[in-house]
Amino acid sequence: MEGVEMEAAPPVEYPSEDFCSLVISQFSNSNDEHHLHVCTTIGAISQELKDHNLPLTPIAYFGSTCSSLDRFLSSTTPPGHLIDALLTILFLVIDRLSSAVLRTKYVYLSELLNRNLQVKSIGVNGVVPGLKCVSRLLIVREKVEWAEVAQLYGVLVSYITDDRPKVRKQSHLCLREVLGYFQLTPVLAPLLAPASEAITNVFERFLLLAGGSDENVSERPKAAQELLHILDALKISLPYMSLKSSTIILKYFRSLLELKSLIVTRRITDALNALCLHSVGEISAEALLDLLCSLATTVSPDESSADSMTCTARLLDAGMKRVYSLNRQISVVKLPVVFSSLKDVLASEHEEALVAAVATFKNLIQSCIDESLIKQGVDQISVSANAATRKSGPTVIEKVCATIESLLDYHFAAVWDMSFQIVSTMFDKLGKYSFYLLKGTLKSLADMQKLPDEDFAFRKQLHECIGTALGAMGPEAFLSLLPLNLESKDLSESNLWLFPILKQYTVGAHLDFFTKSILPLVGEMKRKSALLKQEGKLYSASRVDGIVYSLWSLLPSFCNYPVDTAESFKGLERALCAALQEEPHVRGIICSSLQILVQQNKRILEGKENSPNIEISIAEERASVLYTAHVASSNLSTLKSSARELLSVLTGVYFKSSKDTSGILQSTIGELASILDKEVVTWFFKKTMQKLLNVTQEAGKSRNSKSSDLMQVDNSPNESSLSTAR
Repeated sequence: MEGVEMEAAPPVEYPSEDFCSLVISQFSNSNDEHHLHVCTTIGAISQELKDHNLPLTPIAYFGSTCSSLDRFLSSTTPPGHLIDALLTILFLVIDRLSSAVLRTKYVYLSELLNRNLQVKSIGVNGVVPGLKCVSRLLIVREKVEWAEVAQLYGVLVSYITDDRPKVRKQSHLCLREVLGYFQLTPVLAPLLAPASEAITNVFERFLLLAGGSDENVSERPKAAQELLHILDALKISLPYMSLKSSTIILKYFRSLLELKSLIVTRRITDALNALCLHSVGEISAEALLDLLCSLATTVSPDESSADSMTCTARLLDAGMKRVYSLNRQISVVKLPVVFSSLKDVLASEHEEALVAAVATFKNLIQSCIDESLIKQGVDQISVSANAATRKSGPTVIEKVCATIESLLDYHFAAVWDMSFQIVSTMFDKLGKYSFYLLKGTLKSLADMQKLPDEDFAFRKQLHECIGTALGAMGPEAFLSLLPLNLESKDLSESNLWLFPILKQYTVGAHLDFFTKSILPLVGEMKRKSALLKQEGKLYSASRVDGIVYSLWSLLPSFCNYPVDTAESFKGLERALCAALQEEPHVRGIICSSLQILVQQNKRILEGKENSPNIEISIAEERASVLYTAHVASSNLSTLKSSARELLSVLTGVYFKSSKDTSGILQSTIGELASILDKEVVTWFFKKTMQKLLNVTQEAGKSRNSKSSDLMQVDNSPNESSLSTAR
């Protein structure tokens, strides 16, 4: 049972004659006086059984122990140390009796324990095992009425505020165990409500005493301390109480929070954490949410301690997720309040509190922001965009996004690295809808790029965050908000710093966008370079040539799970063939891109999954999910229809290539050939071999016609030879 520490283990079979020796072996090595009394007492009981020729069975030890307890209770001054020892032995022997035996002895044993635990001379060493016996008795009952167990259960409750820490703690543990069994055992379930009510009544009584009238002013300090003890009990028992009782207690918690007492608030947050994490029964979502919001609004970076902010942040994590699971509608409405509170924790700059706040931000973004909430915000933005003025206020998701964006303010400069983590999580969650909801956030991130290095230590984290935004939106939407600005006359005004980000984080893009938007930029930059060269500005021209290469270097990323291969690859084919023939410096890029396209689709069609050891981004995971067998089949059909032309160009280039590029050309030819029909590959192979033969023959004729002048041979326009015409 999750969250319940089992105090009473199931009966264990031991050789009957070993019980005495087992007890002695457990305690004999200790110098503790109580342990010595236990050893002496069990030895005396064992000897008495032997003297009367009784079997040394657990039931015999049980009977003798109970008789001894009865006998001592009859005396005027019962010896406390002996009762302590006997109760310890009683617990140990009860643990070895079956539930059926204990049920038959319930009435007798219940009365015996009740009487013993009221003896004033009994010590901690007697009460603790005595309470364990009570707990065991309560959970072995079957089809029982509350009246039959009320008195015995009352014994546990009576020790809930005991002055002795060990006794008090054992009482709390036993209550938790018993309530847990009542909650999860069908035949005992009717007992849960009255058992929970008994604790609630004690809580209410001490609550009244602690804040009572002036007539009871002398009792207040003690009542206040006992109230803290009850709160300690609730820290572990609240998750197992009935709905009615837990709701009442939550409402009292609300009042106690207004005291703004650190020791009270901490106990309440601990109890709520346990309730949210371990409760398997019903919880009042409304009462819990009201408490969470009350706690959230009390967070103050200037007044709250690091410990209290850490506890609150963690509680908001567990609590809001629990409320969301119980009642989504009321929980999402309060997300702006909770996020605002977490923002205040982030501003505190206390390390442990920071870590807790970041974790809670991320978890709530993932767990409580759903498609319906996002759609509501996007729809409202779309309606407002078509209207002259906005008539409605911001939606919940817009308020949340505004809080997320505010984490990039200079006020949070010291923790921007953590802010970037939260912002990235939101981009990942919103996906393509980031374009509508996080426009301002992306622009704020871009503005941070302009900060000088000496004032900004988180450049790498910034680029990772912007990369996440790119992966979420896609390059088309991303570049519409944050363009490259290559048309600027001054290249320093261009956003060239985006190229590495575009190259690393683009996934699930449109090939059509590359064809219609990126390639035109390539042409424009090539013309600009030529013009600069004519003007003698060779350095500027070389920089522009570098931009051309950077634009082409985006192609492999655009070929990483593109969403329109079947529809748009044909439009890209002609440009690729031309570039392969005319631009040797981008052949490697194009070959890598073609291989990615073929390999990814083949892998999907063959049912091969990515290695579990390879960590992929959420954007890549989202893109790869769209690649079903049907999509991959359609993509390969398109690639297959283009493969002939591409193979023709690639082989032509291959015969003229250098050793540096021949390897990737060869592997690309192999990939394309792998998706063609066998007959086509055979025909193409024969055609290629004939071409190779012709080139070889031409090379031979060239050698025969060479003059003896070696320089002329070196400068011959026909540079193909057997070594280069592989």
